[in-house]
Amino acid sequence: MNQVKKIHAHTLRNGLDFTQFLMTKLLEIPNIPYAHKLFDNTPNPAVFLYNKLIQAYSSDGPHSQCFSLYIQMCRQGCFPNAHTFTFLFVSCSSLSNLRLGQVLHSDLIKHGFLLDIFALTALVDMYAKTGSIASARRQFEEMKIRDLPTWNSLISGYVKNGNMDEALHLFSTMPSRNVISWTTMISGFTQNGQYGDALAIFREMEKETEVRANQVTIASILPACANLGALEFGKRIEAYARENGFFQNMFVRNAVLELYVKCGRLDTAMEVFVAMGKRRNLCSWNTMIMGLAIHGKGTEAIGLFNKMLAIHIDKTYSQTCVLMCTKKCTTNRAEQQLQPLQGRKDFTR
Repeated sequence: MNQVKKIHAHTLRNGLDFTQFLMTKLLEIPNIPYAHKLFDNTPNPAVFLYNKLIQAYSSDGPHSQCFSLYIQMCRQGCFPNAHTFTFLFVSCSSLSNLRLGQVLHSDLIKHGFLLDIFALTALVDMYAKTGSIASARRQFEEMKIRDLPTWNSLISGYVKNGNMDEALHLFSTMPSRNVISWTTMISGFTQNGQYGDALAIFREMEKETEVRANQVTIASILPACANLGALEFGKRIEAYARENGFFQNMFVRNAVLELYVKCGRLDTAMEVFVAMGKRRNLCSWNTMIMGLAIHGKGTEAIGLFNKMLAIHIDKTYSQTCVLMCTKKCTTNRAEQQLQPLQGRKDFTR
């Protein structure tokens, strides 16, 4: 950052125009506020500079800045290009702002970018993520050329809306699939409680020589194993995760913890929990505490719950967790330990 500032100072002293280079470097750091100040001091910025800044805000926020810049460029007579709309649709998706996306769709048509696959894919994705799946499908069908991200965006939209039948139909007709395609289906089936279908899709994916499960895939399939009690299958996936370095991911670790808890292997679950060390998060604690409580170890659950409170893991405590501990308590002393929590302001459902 200091080096970039020195270059900026040098250009100002010598009347050089390194704006494009400096903004690119600033946004790589990233230092968006500094880049925006540089942009504001640039007379008649080109569409490239507008796009760089809009792209940065579409990734890191605040997303409202994207639209302010778009309005500014239009007022100053700087015409947007297809990349501009790609970034703007991303921000609409992040804000779940369908109305604004529809306005920008009209502008996309007006500026004649209906053949740009990147902008159109972002448009399909925007409609899918803002709940207008019919508009997403219509736009998808109108596209003359579709790439993998286009297919994945629409399938993800159907998954998000709980329409796994249509998602599976699209998935089965894809000309090619990548790990995102497979993971979207696995995650969708798991989230919709179709655990057997999730395992079936995962097994099909394993037959593909060019596709390998990533950490998101692993974190999506393990809950299905846990809910089906498919311990041996889950252990094989855990081994794969460890071999490929995915076990550093907390979503994967928590999914493995859930697997052993739901399959009644509390000793192994506790080993996984202890090995997490300081990386344990609220999900880790809740999973272990609930596991102990559900399996009749109320006193141990309360002991672990009190340890969680002692290290201030979170200011909000789960009522479900506490009530489960209370229900499974085997001693009056344990019940008395939990009663004061139920009147606290930070004690929520």
